[in-house]
Amino acid sequence: MTENIVRVACLGYVFDPLAQQLVRQIAPPEFDLRFAEKPDATTPALVAESDFVICVSHVTDSMMANAPKLRLIQKWGIGVDKIDLAAAERHGIYVAITAGANASVVAEHAIMLMLAALRGLSVADRSMRNGDWNAAALRPRSRRLATKTVGILGLGNIGRAVAKRLRGFEVRVLYNDIKGPMPVAAELDAEFVTLDALLENSDILTIHIPGGTANRHVVSAQGIARMRPGSVIVNTARGEVIDEAALTQALQSGHLLAAACDTFDNEPLSPDSALRRLDNMVLTPHCAGSALDHVRPMAEHALRNLQLFLHNEPLPEADWIVVPAQPRPGYTAFPPA
Repeated sequence: MTENIVRVACLGYVFDPLAQQLVRQIAPPEFDLRFAEKPDATTPALVAESDFVICVSHVTDSMMANAPKLRLIQKWGIGVDKIDLAAAERHGIYVAITAGANASVVAEHAIMLMLAALRGLSVADRSMRNGDWNAAALRPRSRRLATKTVGILGLGNIGRAVAKRLRGFEVRVLYNDIKGPMPVAAELDAEFVTLDALLENSDILTIHIPGGTANRHVVSAQGIARMRPGSVIVNTARGEVIDEAALTQALQSGHLLAAACDTFDNEPLSPDSALRRLDNMVLTPHCAGSALDHVRPMAEHALRNLQLFLHNEPLPEADWIVVPAQPRPGYTAFPPA
């Protein structure tokens, strides 16, 4: 870090001009923030001169190798599938997330997508904009949320926030999590079941697990086939956790009543994707965490971690993703054992 100036590269779509303004307002004066809303060929050079990175976009092995001052990669949010974690370990670079910071806003988006899918909101809106007024045409494809069984795949911070918000909707809540039964589930009135049972018994499946190779197509063609006819899938996690081709086929055949996705296997979603042409598909552009009044708390969490690191103080234990065995010099406040 040179002349008390701390260079911070902020990478990805969350850093639009309005967000940049909000982040600058709360950043410490010694932080020299450099933004790349749409990372391009100049991004590696930006990372190369940085002490810290805050990101939602890719941070690769080669970027790290050519960034001698880089000590910490701070994820804006929790998904680290775009950060080469093995490379971070090799290069001695710490990686942290903003654990829990986006749970409430993403949970709200998931609930919104459930209701929109069940009630055909996108169809109703489009019909009205086309000059139509035909409530009867919507009834055959509309369903209420009350009395349904909602299956939550992944009972982490977001999954728990969804379960908490569902308590007023008069639904039965099932869940599956790689950690198995969890004590917190009792206060959420959520029942642990196997993944197969979750798929077979859910009227609405809402997905809240990490992306990455390990979870690719966890919701597979076979899994979708096991779901009840007329059920709904909601995904605010990562696109690769669902077999997108199988999802498309199940929507086209009518096996699924509807689906609602905020994330996709390839982003941005291709203009010629079949999902764009399905009336029983609700689409949002990976914006579950993109509420204006959520920028400040997310930025405060990320910048606080940078400041703690800068002053050699411990970060929240839940935020650590990579604590390298042989870190680059300058930080010794390891998380508690």
